Amino acid sequence: GTQNRNLPDSKIVNQGVEFSLGYDIIQSDDLTWSASLNMAYNDNMVESLTGEYITGAINGQGLSGAFSQNIKEGYPLFSWYIRDFTGFDSDGQPTYTNDGDPLFVDKSALPTLTAGFTTNVSYKNWNLNAFFNGQFGHYLYNATKNAFFTAGSFASARNVLAETLTSGESTSASADPSTRFLESGDFVRLQNLSLSYNVPLSGDGFFDALVLTATGQNVFVITDYSGLDPEVSSRTDNGLPAIGIDYGAFPNPRTFTFGLNAKF
Repeated sequence: GTQNRNLPDSKIVNQGVEFSLGYDIIQSDDLTWSASLNMAYNDNMVESLTGEYITGAINGQGLSGAFSQNIKEGYPLFSWYIRDFTGFDSDGQPTYTNDGDPLFVDKSALPTLTAGFTTNVSYKNWNLNAFFNGQFGHYLYNATKNAFFTAGSFASARNVLAETLTSGESTSASADPSTRFLESGDFVRLQNLSLSYNVPLSGDGFFDALVLTATGQNVFVITDYSGLDPEVSSRTDNGLPAIGIDYGAFPNPRTFTFGLNAKF
């Protein structure tokens, strides 16, 4: 199995603020409405570490041995350490700052803000419950786009995105890991939505109680991220952790369930 390794003489500090608020908005015989909000801000920093550790492997054709993150003193964990892409020249070749060498680009895969919002509404025999969650301030690496959707794919007759035709990139260009494939991972997701109805019964029928329910999970996501899903699994490279790299990641499923709860 995969094993993580300890880094010598290291000190990692997390500082932040957590906020939680709940309120009963309406409380009456027929109608109740309550809501709660929680938010957490976190500032992460590697305060001391001997040496630096390159991690975050980028996979795909022509990308063997490519990495994207660097664990180093004075920077947050999972800081992106890649070429700073500035566009294409007149020949369709990519251009970079820093003579094309990787550098810290002042972005991390760690969210600085996480939040959750829950609301519950009951009206007579109906009940509606919704839970939203979100993450903000972090950046994801769209390694799928890096590996498959660049102009170099035309040379090997592979499928690409339609936008590649007009990107200005030459078919001979090298698609090195860079900020070109770095995107904001901010999102808000309706994680859970549940609606139930308590069927009124006369008391002398076949059922003592009857409740109908409909539940949806991962109902929708609001995000500017161009990949399939902004929530990307963590991974380990040579014993070192890496997060925020989307390489063919399977999206969270959207499910809907309907239920009937009967008591005799």
